[in-house]
Amino acid sequence: MTEKIDTQAFDVADHLRTPEEMAAYLDACILESDGDPAFITKALADIARAQD
Repeated sequence: MTEKIDTQAFDVADHLRTPEEMAAYLDACILESDGDPAFITKALADIARAQD
């Protein structure tokens, strides 16, 4: 018998509360992006949504 696992969508914008957290998130995304501008653009969009 398999157990059903309930999951919830994760939105990083819900967890970016302070300017310091936003800056750390952007720094981490830049390091992980491997120069991919779409990755960095998504991080900036996440930060913008967090400020709403």
